Amino acid sequence: MPKENILIVDDEIVILNTSSEILRRAGYNVITVSSGEDGYEQLKAGEFDVVITDIKMSGMGGMTLIKKIREDVSADIPIIVITGHGTIDTAIESMKQGAQGFILKPFTPHELKSSVEDVIRKNDIIKENLRLKAFIPIFEMNKKLLSELDINSLLKSIVEESSRYTSSDRASLMLLEDDGSLILKASIGLEVDSDTAIRLKIGEGIAGWVAENREPLLLNEDSDIPQNLKDMMKSQEIRSALCIPIIIKEKLHGVLNLSKTTDSQPFTHSDMELVSVLCGQAAIALENSRLYGRVQYIYIGIIATLASAIEARDPYTAGHAIRMAEYSKGVAVKMGVSDREIETIYRAGILHDIGKIGIPDHILLKKGSLNEDEVRIMRDHPEIGGKILDKMDGLGDVAAIVRQHHTYFDGRNGLDNTKGKEILLGARIIAVADAFEAMTSVRPYKKAISVSEAVKELKKMSGSQFDPEVVDAFVDMLNLKEMI
Repeated sequence: MPKENILIVDDEIVILNTSSEILRRAGYNVITVSSGEDGYEQLKAGEFDVVITDIKMSGMGGMTLIKKIREDVSADIPIIVITGHGTIDTAIESMKQGAQGFILKPFTPHELKSSVEDVIRKNDIIKENLRLKAFIPIFEMNKKLLSELDINSLLKSIVEESSRYTSSDRASLMLLEDDGSLILKASIGLEVDSDTAIRLKIGEGIAGWVAENREPLLLNEDSDIPQNLKDMMKSQEIRSALCIPIIIKEKLHGVLNLSKTTDSQPFTHSDMELVSVLCGQAAIALENSRLYGRVQYIYIGIIATLASAIEARDPYTAGHAIRMAEYSKGVAVKMGVSDREIETIYRAGILHDIGKIGIPDHILLKKGSLNEDEVRIMRDHPEIGGKILDKMDGLGDVAAIVRQHHTYFDGRNGLDNTKGKEILLGARIIAVADAFEAMTSVRPYKKAISVSEAVKELKKMSGSQFDPEVVDAFVDMLNLKEMI
């Protein structure tokens, strides 16, 4: 049952009470106010997941409230406009100001609940997509860190990269010594005497507190923190700070410190999440090159999780990658390819749609059919996926398959003029598995068809869209699994 916090702003008490009752029964936490001014104060004081506001209100109107929310409170909180004065101009203007939904009075309980569910779902998808996109630099940086064997160069890289990705004015890395003290090993933006080692005891200062408690610390000027830490921030002219422990196998190895001294955007919890992941990768790199093989395994798992998260944003495609990978593996086994190639094809099946992270949300999440331009953009996702995977050690073969997985057997849809057996076997297998899985799964714009109907379609397109040998192997596999 949903537990999102919803603020309703409307000067019509009947509408206010009715809307509140509908949403409370649906399981939401609802706060109601009868003026734009009160709504604005509520938003500044608390956290809300959705705002529903009338347009025509005495005092501060809905348009003004939306504008103030976007300027002063949140750039991304979903806003639904609810009004009895509905015109196209009103709808357009509210969307320009930052609203995501529009409901006309009178409305039904279903219309209200559907609008709320829709904006929450879309907002969650957008936030997830942004979060996932933010993690791409981490994977690229992980490649750089793991390839650096010189410890001093590695420490310098960690500081430089973390500072760059968070726009920090200062950055430093302290490692834990055998005597239990933290010693500065690398820094940017600090005036450091190279002849004098900078040391902190555990519990001393901001870094010492993080080392002692082994948890990340986000500090801004208005943070509720001990006075001694506030005094330290002031004395060092720090306006915002992030301090993250570096832990390997539950053992503290060091602390990464980032700070901003200007009036630039302070660090956020998203920054802390990003840097925490970075420190996790840095910890792996610091452990030693002996763990490289194991790191590669974990690395693939992270990428696979990313691919699954991309599809899991939409319940209609949840599990698609895993099913794809299993089908593809089964066909590869049936066709007698090597164990190594089977593993490559399986990985490509999991990662085949990773390029969709580069497709705009309004196309990727569109419920209806795509127009010609949108289809053209969507066709770019195999190439985008290939470029992403090319940058990752050990995934070159996977990248090549991902690039070709939408290339037709007769050469259509291809990006490199390949056709027939010139197309990689893994790509030919995935093309068949992808089409079958899509046909037999429900989508917002179509119903699922039966396995037998899907097999007929595969055979119909055999020789044009699909490799006939792969289609035959795929059908044999389905027979073995007693799916036909």
